[in-house]
Amino acid sequence: MRLLRSIFTILALCGCSRPPSWTSPIKKCLYTVYTSFVLIMVHSLVISQILDIAFNVDNQDDFSENFYLTLGVFISCCKLCTLLLHRDNYATMVQTLQKEPFSPTNTDEFEILARFEKWAEWNTIVYTILLESCVTWMIATSFFTDYKRHRLPYRAWVPYNYSSSFLFTITYTHQTISIAICAVLNIACDSLFSGLLIHTYCQFEILRHRFKHILENENLSAKHCAHHHDHIYKFATMVNKEFETIVLLQFLVSMSILCFDLYRFLQTEQRTKLMEMILYAICTLMQILYYCWYGNEVRVKSLEIPDMIIDSNWVSLDNNARKIFLMIMKRALVPIEFSSVHLVPVDLNSFKVILKTSYSAFSMLQQRS
Repeated sequence: MRLLRSIFTILALCGCSRPPSWTSPIKKCLYTVYTSFVLIMVHSLVISQILDIAFNVDNQDDFSENFYLTLGVFISCCKLCTLLLHRDNYATMVQTLQKEPFSPTNTDEFEILARFEKWAEWNTIVYTILLESCVTWMIATSFFTDYKRHRLPYRAWVPYNYSSSFLFTITYTHQTISIAICAVLNIACDSLFSGLLIHTYCQFEILRHRFKHILENENLSAKHCAHHHDHIYKFATMVNKEFETIVLLQFLVSMSILCFDLYRFLQTEQRTKLMEMILYAICTLMQILYYCWYGNEVRVKSLEIPDMIIDSNWVSLDNNARKIFLMIMKRALVPIEFSSVHLVPVDLNSFKVILKTSYSAFSMLQQRS
């Protein structure tokens, strides 16, 4: 079974992971060109938005209108660079899940793995529908309003006069395509992180199954369980190391986006813009909720190891096997915790803190306006 297949398909779509079948030099060259195209589109958009803040913005309303969208594009650029720089590491982690001691050894374990792989796939589908619905709404409403009025959908500074129909169409198309690419990048990065967390959770369920099926005087099986448990912790550390920086950036950006989105929501009266801001806020909340929810689930599951051992047939085992189980239980007292650069834990408490901080920042911004 190839794990996280749908996620790696999305990674290939956004230029971050060349399909395994593309082995010929021509296809490799074409994919490199495509990756370069994605890099240019996304980075040119965020640079034009930053330059708009530097050269054109002169009041708080213009700043808030630009800034909350610029942050969304900026985090997409960061995710793109992270995915490109560490794509070999991500492939290695998925391959690790298909080797000992993680690989299933019998039919029951294969069924457990298949169930969680399906969970990861549906998680990706739902997340894709949510983000793409938001982007589709933004592009569609912009086409029927901004395009007809000869106005760009997003504030940006461009080094030429786009008053002519041809140049305006080119600039407008650049912005819409870039925003669509940014959405796909967010889907790819967030789904990959949540997918790896789901499979970390899956390994605890496989370990539970192995605990229950240890026979009498099978010290080798008990040692294998201890080996498996230790490797789950190491794998979780590997995942946290690869994503800790992007998680911290996502938390900071999400707090700022929610703050400015609330501010603009109270200042705007257009219904289409209100709907756009609501969808944008929902997507922002879902991004950090995905991180915090699955990080919290893995943490809680890692604390259930003593209960898993108690539910097994440990009474019938010899002293050596029981000692091994005691070592596992002692290790399980320290749960698996994902964190953003060792500063903010990735759990539901952090999600609550982000919401409270965003609202506090919004209140201060509202008082100064």
